[in-house]
Amino acid sequence: MNMNLPVKLFFNLVLLLPFATMAQKFDPNKVLPQSLVKYNFGMSLADFLKKNKSATISSGSFSFRIEYKQQDPGKDIKEVTWYFDAENNEPLYEIIIEFNDAKSLNSHCSKKLGKPNAENEEWKWRTKEGYIFKAWRFSNTLVYALGLPSTEWVN
Repeated sequence: MNMNLPVKLFFNLVLLLPFATMAQKFDPNKVLPQSLVKYNFGMSLADFLKKNKSATISSGSFSFRIEYKQQDPGKDIKEVTWYFDAENNEPLYEIIIEFNDAKSLNSHCSKKLGKPNAENEEWKWRTKEGYIFKAWRFSNTLVYALGLPSTEWVN
């Protein structure tokens, strides 16, 4: 079957455009475990503290970020560490989730993230707002980081 160039271009656009559109509409809040969905990347520290009464400020905070920890926040999760920017309305930009075991972590990654799509077995997407969202794992831990302006992950 011999197709001319305009027809080939049309078919390629029809096949590839939906994938490009999906990548641009990635919502980082959709990959959180069920027990954490009430927290949104970008929410202010003040809003977070209204919703979360059990998180405690960590002594590990740096001048550029504010760190909170929460023990046993939900099924299969041992601890969560929350990073907020120390400026600009103190938005939530990183969540570190320590699962109880590798099986729980693997299950969550399979359901919510799919196969890694970036170097070093990591995940990376661009949100609809144009920010880079990354995820990676080590041991029983999963890290989610959103590159909001003025945060350590902006680049």
